[in-house]
Formats: sequence, structure tokens, C-alpha cells
Amino acid sequence: MSGRLLRVPRRGPGPAPTGRARRWRAHSLPAGALARAAAAWLGTYTATDGVRATRRPRASRAGRALGDVVTDLIVVGAGLTGLFAAWQAARRGAQCTLVTSGRGGLELSSGCLGIASSGPPRRQVADAALPHPYALVGLEALRRAVDDLLGLLEASHLPYAGGLESNLELPTAAGGTTCAAYAPRSLARVLDAGDGPVTLAGFTGFRDFDSVLAANRLSARLKRPVAAADLPLPGSLPLRDLYSTDLARRFEDPDWLAQACAAWRPILIGVRNLGLPAVLGFRQHASVIAAIEEFLELTVFEIPTLPPCLPGLRLESALREACLASGVDLIEGATAIGRVDGRNAGARASGIIAQTAGGPHVIDAGAVLLATGDLLHGGLVARQSGRLQESVFDLPVVHSTDRSTWTAPHLSDPQPYATFGLRVDAHMRPLGADGAPLIPNLFAAGGLLAGARRTEEGSRQGIGLATAWRAVESAVP
Repeated sequence: MSGRLLRVPRRGPGPAPTGRARRWRAHSLPAGALARAAAAWLGTYTATDGVRATRRPRASRAGRALGDVVTDLIVVGAGLTGLFAAWQAARRGAQCTLVTSGRGGLELSSGCLGIASSGPPRRQVADAALPHPYALVGLEALRRAVDDLLGLLEASHLPYAGGLESNLELPTAAGGTTCAAYAPRSLARVLDAGDGPVTLAGFTGFRDFDSVLAANRLSARLKRPVAAADLPLPGSLPLRDLYSTDLARRFEDPDWLAQACAAWRPILIGVRNLGLPAVLGFRQHASVIAAIEEFLELTVFEIPTLPPCLPGLRLESALREACLASGVDLIEGATAIGRVDGRNAGARASGIIAQTAGGPHVIDAGAVLLATGDLLHGGLVARQSGRLQESVFDLPVVHSTDRSTWTAPHLSDPQPYATFGLRVDAHMRPLGADGAPLIPNLFAAGGLLAGARRTEEGSRQGIGLATAWRAVESAVP
């Protein structure tokens, strides 16, 4: 069974809502409005801002629910955490709908999977202390999540290298190095060179990679020579800056690739290990690299560029295609507003309202999983009053009430705001001030969780995968 992809406009007047959708607009519903305020309305029947929780007829509770869409699980957010969670849920047999207001952060990423950069990843995860998310989910959840993802990527012809025992040290476009537990094999091939000579090459007209800068800085860091070269590109170039996606499309043209390799051969005489910007194809990059290596008789590795970054886009594409192939319905361009039904002795998430330019659309669900990210990704919203809000259900956020303490004096210092987020239990259910789950069928994962400095720790992808795996296990037993 295949899923569906629906892109809806977020702006513009759109047609007036009719029928069922009209009933849910009792008052004006601005984009980004919140369904309720947790402290005042949690556990009540009526939500705030004129949005009512679904009033279902008794007969419908055991059969079809009232709403525009009915699903087992709603996942909000389409970054690594959200896409992985939706795919996991579909694998478990759940009918899953993924709702996102836009693209996630994978197109900005290098495609690497950071678990913990300060030491052996396995040990860092095992030694994590509360309230760190790793301490809540444990090492086994991380292992199973990573194994599932690597299996998917291998089947998608996007093999990864690495492990939990040690980190890979990989070059960056600026000539530095970065650590990751797992990386696309095309990036990790640099490690095959060992102490042998390495040449970094850029492309004429491509400004997002300076081979001379990268080679000089990398040489100083590695304490050994690193050569630089500039390679011409055949054919006419556009009258603008080249993007990595422009080059990726060209590299997948066999005739163009053959012309390029013929032009490079005399420049690369004697080169054995060649580092190129990570633009060597999108869907066919493995065959592109193999063709270059065969033609030039050398080993090729890729170096991530400025966004849009092809290794991140490849990872995103593999996950999106896996979701759709597994039956996930993907709705893009919609702002999610949480809905709560507080009847029957406790609040339950009855689903969301997908706010679009054409009006609100009700989606009923048995459970909701929030994978909306942190302050930088829209999962948390800071108000001028100093209040920090969770953007879908307005759940209570762990943060300092003194806004002047949110940031450190220097950019390189640990930033206090990095630890802000939702406090959750071992099942990834958001908790209230009393330590009890606020809503039993509401879950959260990834950057939305409190207790970790993801960038400083190099743990962003590991936390996202492990908590998504545990949240889906809890939501879809």
C-alpha cells in the first residue's frame, strides 16, 4: 500500500470552507493559533481560540470518527525525527498521517548521524544521566533505531559507515574536521586513504567550495600535505551562482560526466585520493562515483558543502520515499493546531486541525506524536513577554522565566536555551508540574525534549532517532 502526498498552500484567501470544515471555525482562526493554554484548560472539554474538541456521537466512538481525516497516528514535523517516526509507525501496521508546515532540517545537514562527539558514542549514551533523553530511552532503543535506519538506507542504495564504538573524523568544506558516529559511505571513504596523499578539488564557477582554503587548513590540522586543484566543467554555465543541486543533475548525465572526466584526466595525473564537493549526483550518486573512479583510476570521496547539502537531501529523500511506500499520508504546507477532548476522567488528544489557506481541516487520530524541533525549528516559540510556548498543544516548557539568562555572553559558550523543551517520561509522554503525563495519548520526540545540549554534545541525530523509536513503540504497541 502506498501513501499519498498532499501539498497545500499556506497563504492566500482560498475558497470558503463548506460542510464539515465550516463547523470548526466558530471564530477566526489565525495561522499559528494555539488550540488551548495548558495551564488553564488542560483536562477540560472546550479548547481556546474558538476551536472545539470533536463532539463525537456515541455510535462513532466505536466506528468511524467524525472529521475530515481519520488515522491511527498523527506525526507533526518532517525532519529526521518525524520522518523516521512515521516510517516506524507504518512498519508496525499503523495508519499514519504526517503533517508539516514545510521542509525539515535535513536539507541543511551533512547527512551524518551524530550520537555523541565527546567520546565513544556507546559509552556516552550508557552513562547519560537524567534528565538527558538518552537516560530515558537507554542504549538498546538507540541500537534498534540505528539498525532500522541503516537497513532502510542500505536498501535505498545509500550505504553508511561507522558504529557506536568510535566516531569518524571527517573533513569539512572549511578545512576543519567534524565527528560523527555514522556517515554516508561516500563521505567516509576519505578514511580509506590513511596517511596517503590527498588532493581536494573544486569546480570552476562553484563558489560553495574553495579547494585552496580547505586544503591549506586541513593540511595544518592533519600535519601533512594536502594538495588543491580546480577542475573545469564542460558546457555553458548559468548566468548566476551554481548550486549543488545544479551540479548534481549534471553529474547524472552520462555524456556530460564523460566529458568532465576527460577534461580532468591531465590535471589529476598522479592523484590517488581525490576529495570533491558532495554534488556527485542525487539518486544515482553511487554510480556517478564509480564511473569517475573507473575513468580516472583513483579513489573519490565527497566533502559536504553549504546548504542545500546533497548528503542531507539524499537522506531526506530515502526517508520520504520509504514513508510513502509504507502507506504514510504526507500533508505539506499545513500548520498543526492541537485538539484535546477532556471527557471521561482525563484529557486525550483527539487529533489536530490542519490550518491551511483553504481553511481548517480536522484530522482525528488515536495518538499524536510531536516531532517539531526546538527553538530553531519552530517547535518552541518565544514570546516578547518572556513566555516560551510549545507550538501545537501549548504544553508546559522547561525554561528560565528570566529571558536575560537564555543566552551566554559569547557565541562559543554553552547556551542555556539549548536545554529548554518538554519534560517527558520513559514512554515519551509530556509531563506536567506534578510529574504525571498531561495527555496519555500524546507523545514527543527529538529536539522538542528538554535536558540535552544537542549541538555541543553532537547528539542531535541520535536523540532524534532513539526517542522517535521509543515514542512509536509506546504509541503503536
